[in-house]
Amino acid sequence: MLASAAYAGTLAAVRDLSAHGIRVSVMSGPRIDTRWSPRISPAAWSRFCSRSYRAPSENDTERFLSALLAVGAADPGQVLLPTSDDTAWLYTANAAKLAQHFIVYQPPLATLQRLLDKQQFAAAARAAGVAAVPTWEVRNAAELAALAPSLPYPILIKPRTHVMRLRNDKGVRVSTPAELIAEYPRFIERERPGVRVNPLMPDASTPVLQQFVRVAAEGVCSVSGFIDRTGELFVTRRSKKILQRSQPVGVGICFESLPSDPDLSDAVRRLCRELGYFGIFEVEFLYCNGAWAAIDFNPRTFNQLGMDIRRGMPLPLLAWLDAAGQIAALKSAVSAAQAQSDAASATVFCDRFTLRATLLARVLTRRITREELARWRSWIRANADNCVDVAAFKGDPLPHIVHVAAEIFVGLRGFRRFLRLTPRTSGS
Repeated sequence: MLASAAYAGTLAAVRDLSAHGIRVSVMSGPRIDTRWSPRISPAAWSRFCSRSYRAPSENDTERFLSALLAVGAADPGQVLLPTSDDTAWLYTANAAKLAQHFIVYQPPLATLQRLLDKQQFAAAARAAGVAAVPTWEVRNAAELAALAPSLPYPILIKPRTHVMRLRNDKGVRVSTPAELIAEYPRFIERERPGVRVNPLMPDASTPVLQQFVRVAAEGVCSVSGFIDRTGELFVTRRSKKILQRSQPVGVGICFESLPSDPDLSDAVRRLCRELGYFGIFEVEFLYCNGAWAAIDFNPRTFNQLGMDIRRGMPLPLLAWLDAAGQIAALKSAVSAAQAQSDAASATVFCDRFTLRATLLARVLTRRITREELARWRSWIRANADNCVDVAAFKGDPLPHIVHVAAEIFVGLRGFRRFLRLTPRTSGS
């Protein structure tokens, strides 16, 4: 059973699990808000999905949990795999209830609290001997005023967590102490109405301050993979985000595969053990102060999952085998994935429709140079044969059609924000 049917990671998991003979159902909730049809969800339209269920938004936890329990009671014994921060949290916090009908495959609640709270995650990384992007927290105006002059600007004011959060922005960048002191209370006022009360994460509405790292040629590096419940079976892949939906931070549109980095893989393994984590993961790193520094830990499926599957690392299958207790098959599958760690090194992942639409929008609004446009057109041609698309898949056309429809809606809805945040090219 998978939720978040609008997400690329869910669609990739549906296709991968079905290819291994595993029956897959999805909970299809609204992508944008409750006024938008929950059926505009590519995974719900895949021919590899055995059944889809209409569901409330995942951050409406009580209604979503009620719908999920009803499905489980009618069709018991399915494995729950998390597909978003909200479902990872919900499945863990309600494990006892869900275990009556589902096979729940989740680490302890304390683990989720540490990795989904950005301040606690930074502390956990340091405890594991892993560099983390410098992060601070303040509790009142006096603490903010005392800290502001000493920070290394620019600074990001960031949501502490995305669990049960209604807004989808990633944060606000400030460049001076005065700007920070002015913007911080405004951010809190915007944030509080958009965060549901969560007694297990009482600081959810309190933002953190994080050093803003300008992404250079090395890009945002992701180490994704799987670790089993014993902590002994472990496999990773590495990739680089080269284009994101918004600035200065945002969801990735294009990724390129990278060769394995044993030091980074070992760092992630230490981090998983420090946290007590098992399952599918993606850990994001930025090159900061002369080292790769961890910035985020995603305890779930993720956007570019299909690229890892293409590279011989079937993460949904590995999680399902561990959850189902098929340990011999799991060991064999992990060994096979480890043996292919550097295979298909030229693979890329791309939301081709959104990339082309973004380029067109920038051309029409004079927000791209001729050199940059030529570079992206060349990139598209060069990777035509080794690109994993976010939704297009031979023999399963409907998800791509649904994805295009949803992206047109999202693009039109966010066009003013695009104009505001994307500067015009010089001389235009």
